[in-house]
Amino acid sequence: MSDDASPPPVQRILVAADASPQSQAALAAAVQLAAAVEAEVEGLFVEDEQVLRAAGLPFTAEVRTHSQPPTPLSDRRMERQLRRQAERAEAALQRTAESLDVPHSFQVVTGAVTQELRAAAAEADLLALGKTSTDSSRHRLGSTARALLSECGASVLVLRSAAPLRQPVLTYFDGSAAGDRALALAARLARHNDAGRLRVLLPARTDDAFARLRDAVRTRYGDTDTPVEVHALTPSETDQLAALAHHTSGGLVVLPHGCAPLSTVPPQRFLYELDRPLLLVR
Repeated sequence: MSDDASPPPVQRILVAADASPQSQAALAAAVQLAAAVEAEVEGLFVEDEQVLRAAGLPFTAEVRTHSQPPTPLSDRRMERQLRRQAERAEAALQRTAESLDVPHSFQVVTGAVTQELRAAAAEADLLALGKTSTDSSRHRLGSTARALLSECGASVLVLRSAAPLRQPVLTYFDGSAAGDRALALAARLARHNDAGRLRVLLPARTDDAFARLRDAVRTRYGDTDTPVEVHALTPSETDQLAALAHHTSGGLVVLPHGCAPLSTVPPQRFLYELDRPLLLVR
């Protein structure tokens, strides 16, 4: 049975917007995803209240380069900088969303970044955020991303750099309710392109277990035009899923929240080894 008759799994996508390249990558990916599933995108720019308070301290200064002296930083100066960043983020969202005819909106709030994003994500189906890192610290995951991955009630798309959500889409199906939602969303994304392919990894310790999962996949999505490939995972492959996905997929990886491969590896390590856009479905 196809999932075309079921309600769209994602209708509202929230993007954590700021001036970083990682945020711009998340924005572009969110718009691509929204175009594929016919969702709307909302950008949220949070003016960090801690940064604003720090800017008001008398000894705070902005250091740009080693060749230039520090510039005194006031709360008004910081407010102007944040306002310009928000304007650039909003313009980027408008430009990208309009190019794909995706409904969009943008909001600016002041508060604690993690708290504001968590609250806004409670009203969304999916949160898109960039994994802030440098080349020397790709294995690190910022505190905001760590908190949202573990505490956010919505599904989460996280990526480190700009990357098209190209084919094939890779997912993991274990027969759970979250696995079924991840499979449904992955199948819909794969069908978005005419040449789309869906690759499904099945954790099966026995031939009978593999057959049951394979038949479940084919029952749900075997009558669509999207080629579906299934692959049985050995226990060792399940434990090293991030590395396996990195070498077998150049595109989006869709995983159900709480699946076995994520239960034994810290999120920052998994994302470092994966080095692909990850969509964690709740």
